[in-house]
Amino acid sequence: MHQPPLAKKAMGTKSLALLRQFEAACTRADELEAAVVDAFTAPEDAEIVTGFPGLGHLTGARILAGLGDDHTRFTTARALKAYAGSAPITRPSGRKTTLLARHSPRLAASGPSPPSPHQPEPEPTTTTAAQPRSATSQHNAIGPRPLSGPSSKKGYIVAFLALQQPANPVHLPLSGRGTMTDALDAALAQRDDLDQYGSAKRMLFALQLSLDLEDIHSVAATALTDGPDDKSCDLVYIDRDSRSMVLAQGYEATKVNQTQAPLAKATSLHQAVNWLFGSHSENDVPQRLRSAWKELHEALTDDAIDFIDVWFVHNLPENHQIAEELDAVAKATYGIIAARYNVDGMSVVGTEVGRETLSDRYEGSRTPILVGDEFSIPVSGAFTENGENWSALCASIPASWLRSQFSEHRERLFSANIRGYLGSTRSQSNINNGIQATARTQPGRFWAYNNGITALVHSFDYSGGNSVKITGIAIVNGAQTTGALGSTDSEKMEEVKLLARFIKCDDSATVQDIIRYNNRQNPTQASDFRSNDRVQSRLVREFAGLGVVGYNGGRRGGAEDVIRRPGENQLAATVAAQALASFHGRPDVAYHEKGQIWEQDAIYSTVFPERVSARHILFVYSLLRALEQSKTGLSSRSGAVQTQRDQDLAKWFGMRGSTFLAVTAIGASIESVLNVPIPDRYSLEFSKNLAIPKAVEAWLPVTKALLALAPNQLSAPLSSTGGLRNRAAVDSAISTFTAVVSATSQVNEPIYSAFAEIVKA
Repeated sequence: MHQPPLAKKAMGTKSLALLRQFEAACTRADELEAAVVDAFTAPEDAEIVTGFPGLGHLTGARILAGLGDDHTRFTTARALKAYAGSAPITRPSGRKTTLLARHSPRLAASGPSPPSPHQPEPEPTTTTAAQPRSATSQHNAIGPRPLSGPSSKKGYIVAFLALQQPANPVHLPLSGRGTMTDALDAALAQRDDLDQYGSAKRMLFALQLSLDLEDIHSVAATALTDGPDDKSCDLVYIDRDSRSMVLAQGYEATKVNQTQAPLAKATSLHQAVNWLFGSHSENDVPQRLRSAWKELHEALTDDAIDFIDVWFVHNLPENHQIAEELDAVAKATYGIIAARYNVDGMSVVGTEVGRETLSDRYEGSRTPILVGDEFSIPVSGAFTENGENWSALCASIPASWLRSQFSEHRERLFSANIRGYLGSTRSQSNINNGIQATARTQPGRFWAYNNGITALVHSFDYSGGNSVKITGIAIVNGAQTTGALGSTDSEKMEEVKLLARFIKCDDSATVQDIIRYNNRQNPTQASDFRSNDRVQSRLVREFAGLGVVGYNGGRRGGAEDVIRRPGENQLAATVAAQALASFHGRPDVAYHEKGQIWEQDAIYSTVFPERVSARHILFVYSLLRALEQSKTGLSSRSGAVQTQRDQDLAKWFGMRGSTFLAVTAIGASIESVLNVPIPDRYSLEFSKNLAIPKAVEAWLPVTKALLALAPNQLSAPLSSTGGLRNRAAVDSAISTFTAVVSATSQVNEPIYSAFAEIVKA
């Protein structure tokens, strides 16, 4: 069929017109391509971009336009992957985490397809962090930025390797300084040993960082309480040695561009406090919380706690509404405690541990001075002192100056003092209220009554006259004084003066010692006093010979030792001491009074006799680790897939101190397991030099067999008054346990025999 002649002519004319338009568009496209190529090939970055397979001039230009040439924009490979849409989506729920593929239009035409959620991600690179951005600038950092900034091949090499090879870690440094939150993300990503705890990962990292805990896994085995019916109590950490307690609720947002965490999550801490502090009997609380309730109220009855911190931990910007809610939670907690217990000297605070606070604490652990401003302080005179690796300027300063700095910088002033300002509760005996009362009513005596402050600075200058100049400040002693004055409204504040010591030190080891010995919230630990004795010095050498790292003889390491991911063959002396004490019959000391191991000569000489060896410590330490691993494995299973035996064992593991009691019970039963007389249990060791993971693996079949007896035989002392401190109940349970192990040894003979072959008695 044909169109009429007139129609044919019209259609031909139209087609020619369209072809001319198409030809013109092609010409313009060629011109535009040429212009893009000319513009793209001019910068040095073009050579780097086109050096990657599959990236030509046009796709390279698309990449460069999408990312910009500011190489400080993406400080980690993970950050770039998330922007490009190639990072998996993490959806946490309780201790479960689901990984899904991300589908994002960003750079979709030029980047690779998103990796499988099961494909390992690259470890992020770390940089020296700069000052944190505000919440607004953090949000705006997600959007486009101008193509300006320095050129650096390293930045793009890391960036494109992250996109092109998502399965391979990259460890090249980026140029420039990244934000503190990026540095925090990198540190968290590197701690893949905490991934087993799901959405509690950030909470445990914050606890370890804030409280200077060497081994967070032993703490997690006891302190984590999150799960069904946890009443918003995700973590309950009680430490009699430091007389402190942390109650925490966690929240991990999948969309980190939200402006704040849910207020309802913070409000739910009222529920947590009412259940944990307000219940009058352990039978009044859910099964999951009973052991924590019991330990908490025994500690309060014994007047063993004087600092309680209620945390809301999340990965979003912080918000004043949440801070106000947490303050209300703290006051409610104090009121509940005051109605039943002695609160003289007790402080209760609520802390929002969002991105800013945790970033500050992390960066403060690496760089003590976060506030780097220059200050001019009015003084009536000053003098200097000098010592080995340090110099100091001492002066009387006006409290009004310190108050104004607290108003502007808040807890960043205490970056070298992780716990910072305790806050002021309503207790009349609380030291902060006393500081405020003195400032209000006796300003002329404040200098004489108060110890003043000690602060690290980058530099100081005093050439006479009525002012001193300092650059940078981090208060290491006097956080309570600073916070109390900063929270005081008084017309007489101008009359208040206090002593200040500004210390300049460029030696990192000396800086750590200054922080340690000046900071009353970070006192010298008992283990520090034993680190140089004969036994510990020998053990340090023996562990080095075995290839085991981390054993420092009890001497506390620096902040990097705390926040760094532990190696597979790493062992902390403080936890090793707990394992030793438990294996040799003192689970009460191991759990309730671990500081006494190092402090009391009688206990120390029993736990660390002259004949103790590194190989024996490895033997008992790996037993504790095997038990903790069994507990974590049970917790990771949902109730639907647990057998009745699993449920009974999980319930028993939920009782505080259970792992240490199990170590004691297995130690007492070791003759039945090995089927040989053991005249001295300190002689036990593996016949070969096993790395810690292999040693743990060797214990697992034995612990699995013996743990079957735990719910029936080892529950009584854990539920009794006094818990592991009830020696009669512990001894009775251990005696029954060893008898049952002996009676059933033939049933487990194949397991025991295989284990005995690799043990030297």
